[in-house]
Amino acid sequence: MNISVLQTFEEIQHVWNEFEKTSDYYGFQTYKWLYNWYNTVGEKVGIKLCLVRVETSEGEPLMLLPLGIQKKYGVQCLQWLGGLVTDYHAPLLGRRLSGLVDSVKFCHLWEQIKEVLPYFDVVHFEKQPEWICNQYNPFLHLDCWPFHEKSYAATLDDSWESFNKSKTRKNICADSRRQKRRLAEIGDLQFRVVREYHDIELLTSKMIEQKIRRYQETGVRNLFEDEKYRSFYLNTAKELVQTGIVHVSGLFLDDTIIAAHWGLVFRDRFYYLMPSFEGGSWAKYSPGRLLQEHLIKWCFDSDIKVFDFTVGDDSYKYNWADKEMKLYEYIEPVSFKGRQYILLTNIRQYLKKYSHLLNGLRKAKNTLKNSLLVKGAINK
Repeated sequence: MNISVLQTFEEIQHVWNEFEKTSDYYGFQTYKWLYNWYNTVGEKVGIKLCLVRVETSEGEPLMLLPLGIQKKYGVQCLQWLGGLVTDYHAPLLGRRLSGLVDSVKFCHLWEQIKEVLPYFDVVHFEKQPEWICNQYNPFLHLDCWPFHEKSYAATLDDSWESFNKSKTRKNICADSRRQKRRLAEIGDLQFRVVREYHDIELLTSKMIEQKIRRYQETGVRNLFEDEKYRSFYLNTAKELVQTGIVHVSGLFLDDTIIAAHWGLVFRDRFYYLMPSFEGGSWAKYSPGRLLQEHLIKWCFDSDIKVFDFTVGDDSYKYNWADKEMKLYEYIEPVSFKGRQYILLTNIRQYLKKYSHLLNGLRKAKNTLKNSLLVKGAINK
């Protein structure tokens, strides 16, 4: 095999774009997605690019690995590019790879790849999908173990009407119809997919606002406390929406955005990534669920074959999904610091088992904080 490592996106842009035409990968591994992520997030946290190209001796491209090295806790960590905003971390695979490289050959190839990479202390690959299109993920030939969450998807065949009746419980269907009637009595209820810059910015900003409120209510870490992530979603939407990759939509009641969604459409797959909805008095109308139903129907109308709910074991996914996919994690130390990193990681994962307690404490803290603010406002 011929293995080369490039350290800028510009050096590999032409090769990457050409390889996209003939390889297997997810929407998260497109050049444009990772380029925008690196410019808004990756570069700012000091990630050093390691873009690995693997070819046969005859020059046939077999793999492209979007990797980077980031310093964490004083340790140089080799990881997939894409970070928190990328639900599947994976390579781009030539369609003949599975027939050419078996388990033993891949493990040998991995040793060769490590030899040509810049120095690092530890390999830490997370959220690796079991399958990349119809190919088994070759990185699972390494000593991986299951990630703590799975991903879920729904196959969209037949028609929206029959799919809706077969996948959703009767009481949910009836409730959705009732909520639509109630909302229609208040104003004009519309589902919109937007493509103009002003509308994209408006809906993306509303999604972020609604997400922040929901994070505070549930005690989950607020991603948007970090300005880099706000910039990522706003900039990526504007950059990629005209290509059809980024999909921004909302459920409007007159001029009020009662629910929003920011996701991807790539090949025949819709990626359900960042749903949000209004709280308070609007929550009783289930606006998030209504928007989700509109999105699935839109996929049927647009000849999309898979509605991908991506990573997370949320209960609502069981009403729709007919497929689940395991995700895997891989950690390999190559230095003493790397072994220390693994010890720290194991401690953090152990503590995650009790994350529900931490979330409860955060929720209680936010509730107390809000009540004190309200009480202070009344006293004034």
